[in-house]
Amino acid sequence: MPSRLPPLNALRAFVAAARHSSFRLAAEELNVTPGAVSRQIRSLELFLGVPLFDRSQRQVRLTEAGARYFTRIADLFTEIQQATDTLLDGDGRRTLRVDCIPTFAMHWLLPRLPLFQQRFPELAVSLSTAPGPIDIGRPFDYAIRRDPAHFAGLKPLPLMREHCVPVCSPSLPGLETLRSPADLTRRTVITIRARADLLPAWSTAHGLELDAFRNRMEVDHTYFAIQAAEDGLGVAIVPRLFVERPLETGRLTAPLGAEGVVSGHYYLLESRQRGHTEAPAFPDWLREQAMTSGNPSPAPGEGACEAGG
Repeated sequence: MPSRLPPLNALRAFVAAARHSSFRLAAEELNVTPGAVSRQIRSLELFLGVPLFDRSQRQVRLTEAGARYFTRIADLFTEIQQATDTLLDGDGRRTLRVDCIPTFAMHWLLPRLPLFQQRFPELAVSLSTAPGPIDIGRPFDYAIRRDPAHFAGLKPLPLMREHCVPVCSPSLPGLETLRSPADLTRRTVITIRARADLLPAWSTAHGLELDAFRNRMEVDHTYFAIQAAEDGLGVAIVPRLFVERPLETGRLTAPLGAEGVVSGHYYLLESRQRGHTEAPAFPDWLREQAMTSGNPSPAPGEGACEAGG
């Protein structure tokens, strides 16, 4: 039976391009030309029989299939690298196994992991993702969750507070008329089916009735809401920590200010499994990153948002 494994170089190009949302930046990382990255990804798309990127815009964007594929394979390259590093280092490094919510991993944790590895080269991180409850039958050292129903009976340690904020394309027609929260009721608002709590949290904080938002576009997940906002389809209510890079690069803007309103909390959960790798440096580093990114830990007694991801 012929092998169904795709070419490794093509997978590397895909993961790098998906992480950067750019063929050019992926080429710089891999020390090849953007054309070579494009050809590798095209060969992978032909192998899989599905488009992985939407090239209709000036910036390449993952398709729905591409986003699903990326969340499944991105951590595999991290594991391969860590296994190689461990072999070359003579098994001198300890491995931390982190189980995380996919959206949080993709938009917040993954971009920061190189900083952790630079500071703590003796610790390797193996990242896996899951949207639901922690699977205590699966080996892990630390887990990151938001929904208390997903804690699997483990004690939650406060990690960071989540704020939701309206964001849109800087080229959105009529953007200059969006000056107050009430103005948003006259625009198309992009909501997330998996985070139905966000618009109610934002509207209540600003004294607005939910029924006032008559023009809505609903998508399944946060990733698609961000992409729809970038494409100029409306104003998305999304967690601010997932749009830090698009706001910094100017792909998105926060017309009503980036402060937002509290919409949930994230918690770190430590494994009770035998052989658990204890590494206080990792929780301390996570809290430090949360503070520097403007998402401090919840105050004592603050609860977590229910459901979704």
